[in-house]
Amino acid sequence: MPFPPDDYTPHGYLDIPSHTRNLHPRGVLRSHAAGLRWHFPAFAGMYGGRRETYRAGFALALDGALALAEFDQANSPYHSKDLLSFELRRGAAMCRATYQLVGEHALHAAIEASGAARLALVAGYERVLAANGEWGESGLVGRLADGMLVLQGFEDGEAFVIWAARPFADIGIATNAAAAQEWAARPAPGLPASGFVPTIGRAGELVGLHAVLGFTPADGPIDVIMARGRTLDAARQHLAAARAQAGAEYTRKRAADAAFWAGAPQLAGDWPAHWRRGLVYDLETLRMMVKQPAGIYKHYWDAMQIQAPRVVLAEAAIDALLLSYADAQLAQALLLGVFLDAPAPNLPCSREDGSYTMVAADGTVCGTAPAWGYPFLVIEWLWRLRPDRAWLMQIYPLLAAYLEWWLAERRDESGALFYACSWESGQDDSPRFGAQPLGGGHPTRHVYPADLHAAMAHACGVMAQLAALLGDTYDWGALAGEFADRTRALWNGRRWADFDALAGALTSHDDLMLLAPLALGLADQPQAAALRDALLALDVDAIVWPMSAWTATAAAQAAGLPAQAARIAAAICERAYGFSDARTAQAGRTLPGISCEYWPPNGSGGGEGYGWGAFTMHLLLHTLVGLAPTATALEIRPNLPLAWRVAGRRYCLRLHWHTAKLDIRIEPCDQHRLVLIVNTARHELAWGEAIVL
Repeated sequence: MPFPPDDYTPHGYLDIPSHTRNLHPRGVLRSHAAGLRWHFPAFAGMYGGRRETYRAGFALALDGALALAEFDQANSPYHSKDLLSFELRRGAAMCRATYQLVGEHALHAAIEASGAARLALVAGYERVLAANGEWGESGLVGRLADGMLVLQGFEDGEAFVIWAARPFADIGIATNAAAAQEWAARPAPGLPASGFVPTIGRAGELVGLHAVLGFTPADGPIDVIMARGRTLDAARQHLAAARAQAGAEYTRKRAADAAFWAGAPQLAGDWPAHWRRGLVYDLETLRMMVKQPAGIYKHYWDAMQIQAPRVVLAEAAIDALLLSYADAQLAQALLLGVFLDAPAPNLPCSREDGSYTMVAADGTVCGTAPAWGYPFLVIEWLWRLRPDRAWLMQIYPLLAAYLEWWLAERRDESGALFYACSWESGQDDSPRFGAQPLGGGHPTRHVYPADLHAAMAHACGVMAQLAALLGDTYDWGALAGEFADRTRALWNGRRWADFDALAGALTSHDDLMLLAPLALGLADQPQAAALRDALLALDVDAIVWPMSAWTATAAAQAAGLPAQAARIAAAICERAYGFSDARTAQAGRTLPGISCEYWPPNGSGGGEGYGWGAFTMHLLLHTLVGLAPTATALEIRPNLPLAWRVAGRRYCLRLHWHTAKLDIRIEPCDQHRLVLIVNTARHELAWGEAIVL
C-alpha cells in the first residue's frame, strides 16, 4: 500500500537520520515558505538550544508569490519523513515540488511548473559569527562559481552551493531579505562588477545573505540541489554525489514509504479530515524516532525528539507502544535495543557519546522510573501483540535487572520507594515533592509516591506472568503483593496520596498521576467508585501531556466511565490534530505537520518533532476504536464520543493484525448501539461492548 495521498499541511520536517546531538550533529531540515532550511545544530528553542549556528536553505516563488499566504493554493499532497511535496497555485500558474535529502548534506527538489511567467529560487544563508566563541569568522560571501550559486563563510564557516538543471535567466544576491523578496517577482539585477557580495559582522552577530535565481520561461521540469560542506570543495563533492544519486534515492524512499504504510493504520470514511491526516503526521514523526546504531548504541535506539536526540526510557516505551500499531517487530526491536545498550541497569538518560543528561543536584545519575511512560504496560502490550519468545528471552533479564536496581537503590530502610528527584519521576519541579530550591534535581527521597508503588506492583505482576512463560522461579508475585499492599496504605479515604516521611503524614497535594493505581488495575471497587466524581470533573483543557492523557483515560475506563474516557480522548485528539493540520504557522506556536511535545489549547507545544506527542494515536485507536491485544487474540471495543454516534455515519480503519489485513467499519445505530463490521463479519453491539478476533 503506498503512502496515503491527501491534502496535507504545507509545513513539516524532513528526517536527517544520521543526526545526533554530540557525535554526529547534522542539524534538522524544517519547512520555510515553499521550501526547507537546515537549522544547525538544531532549531532554536526547547531541545534545540537558545540559538543556532546557522540556518540555510531555499524556497520557491511562483509569479511573485513567495510566502505561503501569497499563493491561491499551497498544500502538500505527499508528507512523509523522507519526501515532502508542495503543490502551489497562483492564478493560472501551477507548480509541484518534491523535496528530499540526498545523503547527509544535499537538499534536492524536483520541480514541475506550468502556466507561470516566472519561477524563482530564493535561497538564504544566515549565520551567527563565532557562535561558540571560535576564532576566524568574519562574515559571508555570495558569488557564482562554474555557473553555480555559492554562499559561504569567510574566513571560516560552512559553504553552500546551489545547482539547477536549467540555466537561470537572472541572479541577485543581497544582504537583506527584503531585496530578495522583491526579486522573486521581477528580474534580479545581477551581481556587482566585483562579482561577489560580502557581509561582515562581529563575533556573536547574525549576518545573512539572500539570493535569487530566476527562470523564464518557467514551464517544465527542473531539478535543484543545494549542498553544504565544511569547505566549498566538500560542498561540491556532496553536490556531485547527489546529482548521481537523487533518482535512485527518490525511488528507494518511495519504496520505504510504501513498505511502512502497507502495515500502518489508516482512517477513512466519516472521520474528520484533520484526524485522518493527523494520524499520518503522528506515524511519520514516530518513524523519525527510530535511530540506527551510533556511539554506545549498537542497536536501534529511540531519539525521543529530533532536535537533540537522547535515550529516555519513558519516551522510548511510549514510542514503541505507538509504533507497534504499524510495525510490532520494529517496536520490539526498538525497546530491546534501548535496554541492551543502556550504560547502567536503571537506563540513565543518556546520549550516543555515553554522556548523561539527568544527573541530580546531589550527583545521582537518574533515569525515568517505572511509573513514567508505563514501560511494563508497554512490555505487556508488545508481548500480547507479537508473542516472540526469542525477544522475550532477551529482554526479560534486562527488565529484571531494571526492577532489581530500583529495589536496591530507591528503597529506604522502611521498604518504601522514592524518587531521587522530581526529574526522575518525570514530573519536573512538581509541587508533589515540596520545595525544590535546587530545581528538578533537588533531592526528594523523603516523599513516598503513590504512583511509583503502584507501578512497581504492576511491573512485578507483569514479570510474574513472563517468568512463568520462561520457567523462571523468581517470586515476582510476592513482590507484586507487597507493593500492592503498600499502595493501599497510601489511600486517604478519598483518593491516593503521597507520604511525606519528614512530616510523618500523607500529603495534601493532589495530582493526576495519583490516579495511576486505578489506571494500573490496583483499585478495588469502593476506591474506583470514590474516584468517579473526580474523574468526571477533570478539566480536559488542562490535560496537555501524554502521561496525563494516558492516566486519565485508563483510570476512567477502569472506573467504569467509558463515556468520560471517550470525551477526554476525543477532545485531546481534536485539539492536537486541529493544530498539526493547520494551514498557517503562527508565531509563538510550534510548527504544524509534525507531532510536538504536548498539546496546550494555545501557545507553544514545546519541542517540535517529539515522539510521544503522537500519543494521540493511542487515544484514537485504543480508547475510541477500542483496539487491544489480549493473550491470544485482538479485542475491539468501540467507544466513540456521544456526539459522533450518528446513524448513517461510517468510521473506517484499515490495519494489519499479525499477517491478516483488517478492514474495520464502525456504523452507529444510535446513542446506545452500533454495527461493527470486520472484513465481512458483521456484529451488532452496545457501545463499549467488545468482540474478540
